[in-house]
Amino acid sequence: MEIVPVDQRLKREGLEPPRLNALQADDTLYTVLKNQPPGRIRIAPDSIGRADSLEAKFRTAAFLRLAATAGSQPDLVVSPEYSVPWEALLEAVEQAVVPEEGKLWVLGCESLPLGRLDAVRQRLGERAVVLDDDLSPGKRTTQHYRNPLVYVFLTKCSVDKTTRLVLLVQYKTVPSGDPENTEATGMLSGVSVYAFGTLPSEVRLITLICSDVFGFSKELIDSYYQGLLLLHIQLNNSPRQLLYKKYRQELFAAAGETELLCLNWADNVVSVDENGANEHSWENICGSAWYLRSPETNLSDQAIFENHRHGIYYTRHEPIRAHALQFHYRPRLFLFQATKVLHHAIPKPRSKRTGPKALRTFIWMQDQNQWIEPRTPDEFPDDGFCAQLNRVSADGIELEDLRDLYRTGPIAVERAMAITAGQFGVLADWHSPDRIDSMCLCEQEVVRRVTVTQDPAPEAVKFRDDRYSLSRAVAELRACNYSWPSSVIELRKGFKFIWRPEFPNRNVEADDGTLATIVHAGLIGAPEALDLLDQKVRKTLAGPPPEPERVLSQEQKKQFIDQHYATRAERFCIIYMTGTGPKNYLSGRGISFTRQSGQSAVDIGVPSFTRFAENPPGAQE
Repeated sequence: MEIVPVDQRLKREGLEPPRLNALQADDTLYTVLKNQPPGRIRIAPDSIGRADSLEAKFRTAAFLRLAATAGSQPDLVVSPEYSVPWEALLEAVEQAVVPEEGKLWVLGCESLPLGRLDAVRQRLGERAVVLDDDLSPGKRTTQHYRNPLVYVFLTKCSVDKTTRLVLLVQYKTVPSGDPENTEATGMLSGVSVYAFGTLPSEVRLITLICSDVFGFSKELIDSYYQGLLLLHIQLNNSPRQLLYKKYRQELFAAAGETELLCLNWADNVVSVDENGANEHSWENICGSAWYLRSPETNLSDQAIFENHRHGIYYTRHEPIRAHALQFHYRPRLFLFQATKVLHHAIPKPRSKRTGPKALRTFIWMQDQNQWIEPRTPDEFPDDGFCAQLNRVSADGIELEDLRDLYRTGPIAVERAMAITAGQFGVLADWHSPDRIDSMCLCEQEVVRRVTVTQDPAPEAVKFRDDRYSLSRAVAELRACNYSWPSSVIELRKGFKFIWRPEFPNRNVEADDGTLATIVHAGLIGAPEALDLLDQKVRKTLAGPPPEPERVLSQEQKKQFIDQHYATRAERFCIIYMTGTGPKNYLSGRGISFTRQSGQSAVDIGVPSFTRFAENPPGAQE
């Protein structure tokens, strides 16, 4: 792989570098239109492309018309690997369906037979300048085609300043692996990967085609990560494969302004052979995501909720310390507005790189042969929460309060369920979206969110099921007039699940308005786990101890802290399951400190301890 600056490649043809809106390192916003197509792929020894060729052509033609709408053209248009039929692109150019000045199309096209680009040049004639670097790292043997990406943009001639349409064709440099060695046998690899933009006044843009990431070495990453918008277009049945995603860790290893947009096909791709037979279902996830690490990324509940409505789901990729916006898995067009990857010479008060905001989505209307905006709730992306809640409450367990909470925003449900599971605190900001455990990715990048149920990974399914089971268990106790302990006696008349920012550690509200915290620990193998959970809950609810009135000895300090957590952690209950049913856990930390009249509140050298509960630790009240 060789990174070739676009301005150098254009200079050889007497063309100036384009001034692209998306790449100006200023504080203006830019728009992005992304195509996530449905997958029915024809894989033959001499080609790879769309099996449903006529429908694919209609869909793509309408997609390009939408991208070329006068006066509202998105600044950046992206379609994944092998998704754009050549005939749809060429007809669009012939019909003047092309980007305006300052706009850039990044189109992963169907395979291109070797030598066929000359025919493209002849067909388009003076309509477009068609460029490529017809290089390969090895000699041709069994190869029949290239895997092309086509950049489409307007620029000017260096001499007469006339405007020219350019089709700059980049070829995949590393074949993808599969049991049949499809690309290794049929695809002729390329060498050149083009880089738009020049630091510091411009953001740099590079596009990798699927397994190109194996050639994107650490040395190249270190040379280009700063100020980089990296596009990764794919037709990938395993986007989370360990070796495949290694580049993401290397890309975000260094501190810098970097963003990564991974764009795959929709889930459940189906492939057929050259005769349309031997249908094979990939049963794949989608895996499209936008990764960024700007410290000003908008993590407000409202911003996350708006993106969520359009099928863009927030997660935190802690292993690479980046925010990861996961796309809904189904076929759709997504229109975004985003801040620039890099700001240059912008006053700090104005330099707020808040990240992408979903503006609209589009669905395909077969009878109209066009992309339209959703008109009914059923046409918006479905995160799966309501369906999951219906299954959990199918036998009459009342969980409508969780549905009501969901309507206020999905993050409130994530927080309430985290509290119910005991996964909250001790940090005061545990409820920030980038700290909630269900919203954080592990190294395997499994999405465990309870309000986004599309990830089929066993770990994700188990995590969600456990969270719903604990909330259901609490609801069952509510339905059977459970004898709640005296610390939360108000719950005996009824309560509902809630979460409010002013009371971040409370997950239920009694019918009389009393706020409380219910934690359900489930089945516990070791009693010590309950004791540790009790300590964490007390520390979270009580908050930090106040400043003492005077200097304390180590023993006095310990007693002072113990007193604080014993008396200031109020209105909570920890439930656990046994073979005979649910029980309330009593740690014995609920103690009263008495002192002689007139004695200082911190004079606790000889305290008197009186348990609120006479039962030994761990017993049920």
